[in-house]
Amino acid sequence: MSQGYPRPIHHPQYPLYPSPVVLPASSDTIVASSPAHGITQHPDSMRRPYPIGLSSDAGLVGVDGSLKRRKISPTLYENTGGVQGIPTPITAAEFFQPPHQQPSKQSSPLNPVISTPALLYSYAQSAHAESQTHLQQSFIPPYISADRKSGYPIARLYPPSPPMMPPAPQATPLPRYTHDSQARQKALGYLLLALDLLRAGLKSNELSDREKVVFALEFGLVGVKVWSAWQSCSITGKERGKNESGRLMDEMQEFVGQASLVAERQSSLALLKLQLELLNARLAFMQGKFNLGKRLVRNGLAACKNDHCHRYGLYLLHLEHIETTGPGEYLNIVTEFLNEAERNKHQEIVQLASLLKARIAFVHRRWELVPSTLVALAGALNSPFSDHTSVPADLLPGASELEQSWLASMHVHYLTLKALWEGRRGDDAVTKAVLKQVYALMDMSSDKGTFNALRASGGVFMLPLPNSQPLLMQLTPPNITYMLTYLTTVVTRREFTGSIASCRTLVHAKVFKETEHVARAEDMWDIGFSGCHGLADVVALQRKVASIRAEVSLEQATALMYRGSFKESLSLLYETVDYLQKNDIFAPLSPQLCLLFAQHAHLLGLTETATRYYTACKALINTGSELSLIAEIGILGARSKLEGLMKDLKVQDEVNGLAEKCKGSTSATFSAAGQFLASMTDDNRVNSKKKLSTAYEISQKANNHILRLLIFAYTTSTHHYGGRQRMQRQLETGKDIAKMLGGKDRPDGVGQVVLGWWFARRLKEFYRQEGAAEAAAEAKQSEKVHLERLQEVRREAEKMFKDK
Repeated sequence: MSQGYPRPIHHPQYPLYPSPVVLPASSDTIVASSPAHGITQHPDSMRRPYPIGLSSDAGLVGVDGSLKRRKISPTLYENTGGVQGIPTPITAAEFFQPPHQQPSKQSSPLNPVISTPALLYSYAQSAHAESQTHLQQSFIPPYISADRKSGYPIARLYPPSPPMMPPAPQATPLPRYTHDSQARQKALGYLLLALDLLRAGLKSNELSDREKVVFALEFGLVGVKVWSAWQSCSITGKERGKNESGRLMDEMQEFVGQASLVAERQSSLALLKLQLELLNARLAFMQGKFNLGKRLVRNGLAACKNDHCHRYGLYLLHLEHIETTGPGEYLNIVTEFLNEAERNKHQEIVQLASLLKARIAFVHRRWELVPSTLVALAGALNSPFSDHTSVPADLLPGASELEQSWLASMHVHYLTLKALWEGRRGDDAVTKAVLKQVYALMDMSSDKGTFNALRASGGVFMLPLPNSQPLLMQLTPPNITYMLTYLTTVVTRREFTGSIASCRTLVHAKVFKETEHVARAEDMWDIGFSGCHGLADVVALQRKVASIRAEVSLEQATALMYRGSFKESLSLLYETVDYLQKNDIFAPLSPQLCLLFAQHAHLLGLTETATRYYTACKALINTGSELSLIAEIGILGARSKLEGLMKDLKVQDEVNGLAEKCKGSTSATFSAAGQFLASMTDDNRVNSKKKLSTAYEISQKANNHILRLLIFAYTTSTHHYGGRQRMQRQLETGKDIAKMLGGKDRPDGVGQVVLGWWFARRLKEFYRQEGAAEAAAEAKQSEKVHLERLQEVRREAEKMFKDK
């Protein structure tokens, strides 16, 4: 969110996920219930001895760092029964046999009539499910404190749950969270074990057609998790990982392709055929074969006219993989998705599609679409928050917990986008009101436990559809929603005035960061995972958390810089650089970092350093973007080309071009900056004054104190309309605002150093002209103090920049 753009939703994964308890069998095969279900027992059993004969502390990494494969000698095969709130699974024989045939029950689980493929599949699913139990401990880094003596409530260890079921009600409290340094290796090791078992089954000659299809589908789903983990985790060597992932992709394509041909020929496998269709398209997208993936999605939509869940899954899969290709195709697909949902009168899907449409307008800076998409989203939600004042006690009186969770998530996203838009437009009063609604809704949801189930599942939501299967989708996890609320606050209202204890940007950043190293309940590290997730999802979520933490740090550094705390600001910037590099997310935020380093050096008069960073920033971003405009203006300022504009026609033309681009922006800050720049090149004093007045009105409405100070400084140095009293008020107001930017916490009263020095100097000259000796002496002393402070911080900055 470097430019204040949210990440309001993560797209669905596995919209149709096969039940982990369906065991394929031939018509004459007798099977027991899958042991995989035993993993969904009471939370205390989550760390029990592993059902495949492996001890819980057994290492999965060999001496050479490679992952070891396990040989299996099953000595235990227990029927664990059901769990309260979760139905006992049907056996494969019950699933596949004709209704008049009833499978016989065997008292001994090791009876010779149990087929080898049945055992392989059951143990593969056990390993697959067991992998999930290690994801939460893989997500929370070991340096995050889980000490119950920290003074904060600590997150609990969430139990595993079947992918298509909400977490079962807990009769006893969840177990306390504890770290496991080997959790990531265990999670991947169990997936590799599942692949070995499934591969052995698929290469067997004993499989029926039904068994081949189910084995291949499970192999594909497990394989996707392993392949994605290899792409995102530094567990294997680069070459080895590349070779193994390539072989795995070939195997998945082979098995899934063969299974698809088998499923095509048998109508009894229609449901599995649809799941294979989704998996096939996903594999194409994962390999970067976008045209093939799109063609498979289109073929699927053409072939399946009546299965709403499957069609929605295809649309969402398509949207997931074309977001980065540009807004044009995405908008076409999401509009098609929205129209179909409206025809089917599936209101929740209409809300989802409307949110996706609004979000993509922010992601790709299609600002002309934002107002209409936000209005459409509010209409789809029938939002009670549209007037920016009311906060309903209940989003939908009498609604179920599932409905309340859905509506709360949708409304938080809507209000977050609304706040970002109003902040961009420069309506600070409306932005403030919308943010109050966001916080009220988040507090209400926390008090009622609205997001508890969503938090336990890692944001996986099962949406019921009339006359269709439920649609499984990935919503924004509650921990990310919580973090985005803070980030939206500091981005939309960059309020830098007041003392350290009252400066809103610093206060929000402090509250946000004070528990960033603690696994506090309902905070950034408190999230569970479902059977739909894999290690790649864990890594992606870690990076999202790290990215938001870094962006809050950049906002904090910006506030410190403009408040005159240059040493603290520069130290925080260097800390953020180290943090970004450590978490492998430096590239996305590097343009903003370069810009902040440039502005830091520019404010202290280090023009060569500033120019170098401005140039680097410009090189890292697209030409013509708003960040590019800031860099170009900064380069002109650092090279002193904004001085004496009336004498250089070439520079005048360059500045006028930048001014027109800024004025054409929907951003209030850019619009005001454009008017300000245009006033500097206009030799007509009346027109120049009008442009300055427009810039001042925009900055005042947006509560942009930095721009107000610049306008006051320019006006009092160039324009002298309105008499001496007006000039005095402007100088005094500028002095007071400069002091509010950090001066209240310093004995010398110096806040914004450069502009504070300018206003002190101008006031000294003004009072001397007025003959006010005492006021002139006071202004002279203020000028001296500001100059000393400026020289001090400049020496510190020169040393820090040189050291780095």
